[in-house]
Amino acid sequence: MKPTIFAPLLALAVVMGGGCSNYKAPTSVPPGPPPPPPPPEFVTFATLGDSISIADKLTEFRTALGGTLNAPNTPPADSGRREINWDGVPAALTDVDTFPATFFNVNSKRGAVYATPGTGLRVDSTAFASINPDFAAQFSTFSPKKLFMPVGSNKLEVRFQLAGTTTAGLVKGFGAVFADVDRAGSTTIEFFDAHDVRIALLTAPNHSDAHLLSFVGAVFPAPVVARVVITSGDAPLTATAVDISAGGTQDLVVMDDFVYGEPRQVSSAEVSVGNDFFRSTNGSQNPAVDTIDAGGTVTWTWSAAGSHTVQSTGIPPAVFRNSVVMSHAGDSYAVTFIHPGTYDYDCAIHGAAMTGRIVVR
Repeated sequence: MKPTIFAPLLALAVVMGGGCSNYKAPTSVPPGPPPPPPPPEFVTFATLGDSISIADKLTEFRTALGGTLNAPNTPPADSGRREINWDGVPAALTDVDTFPATFFNVNSKRGAVYATPGTGLRVDSTAFASINPDFAAQFSTFSPKKLFMPVGSNKLEVRFQLAGTTTAGLVKGFGAVFADVDRAGSTTIEFFDAHDVRIALLTAPNHSDAHLLSFVGAVFPAPVVARVVITSGDAPLTATAVDISAGGTQDLVVMDDFVYGEPRQVSSAEVSVGNDFFRSTNGSQNPAVDTIDAGGTVTWTWSAAGSHTVQSTGIPPAVFRNSVVMSHAGDSYAVTFIHPGTYDYDCAIHGAAMTGRIVVR
């Protein structure tokens, strides 16, 4: 059974009474999982203006990500950030529609891999005037002078991997600079966690007159972002496309710099739920004690039929959302822990006979 993922928040009231004598067998229709909690909190950074005002906001964003800039081709790190500004892309891969999707984790190792529903990717040194001469006056740059856009689409997916490897990674935040966002809502960044749950949707600031730059990004308390999906304007660039600022019907937008947290492999844990025990894969039992990184997930899996719950017993803020009573072998429940701390739990049915502890570092 696919686990249900829940982020920490205040624990629900105890699902059942404390002892087995108070427990009533589940009905023939087992209760469903509790409603999903709100996504993890995050801080949004957004601005609209020229390259100077964009730079000021980017400085704030970098500070929030923490650490220093990790240079291309350096090995995976435990902190810091990576940046992509397109300007170092070789001439042979510029102004063509075949820019490699893995370039920034194979040729220049920075932990970012791209995908698009379109037909290719393009790094352009002409402000895309090589596609349509009218674009030359439309798209300004933040870091001169190359810009980026999918070919045949206005959508781009960025997946994160440990720098120079194929191992999936999580980042603490991501932000992007856009050129010429005219229409409100035309340009967005969607953030997804490791379980492919959307945890944030940001909209880039727009303007109504001069051709300005926009920046938007989000920073989370811990590395939780596995991928982002960028919608850059209303439509792809073509030789006949006309921007709404020039009398057209579609907002045409392109991308400049990407800034994101260092992709990290966050530790998680698996706990077996039996009659009557919580047992970690490390061998600890009643209490099952696991240590994970902030942003990691603990998954409890029922090893045999038997009615149990996962119930947080800590003192706020070291609490998380409880499960309902589950009874079938293979049932599972999962919690993603964002904040460091020690989180104690037991079974609402069996109390002190079944206990565990999660240490989040």
